[in-house]
Amino acid sequence: MAKSANRLKTEEVSLSMNSQTVWYLDRLVETGLYGNTRPQAAMVAITDHCKMLIAGGKLGMAPPILGSDAKEVTKP
Repeated sequence: MAKSANRLKTEEVSLSMNSQTVWYLDRLVETGLYGNTRPQAAMVAITDHCKMLIAGGKLGMAPPILGSDAKEVTKP
């Protein structure tokens, strides 16, 4: 199934990590669940962690994309 186009502008980020963290990224890549490269694994891991923080109420939701039909959701 094809993914829909990302409506958000892509930003390039450069990361520097110690060798132990790179070792963990390589283990994530080896699983095949986090992409095929270190940058893909880092992106998936960071995205998943942000989702977990948002679900736990520890990180606020990003504002809606301008011009989208998205509605802001607030917790009661």
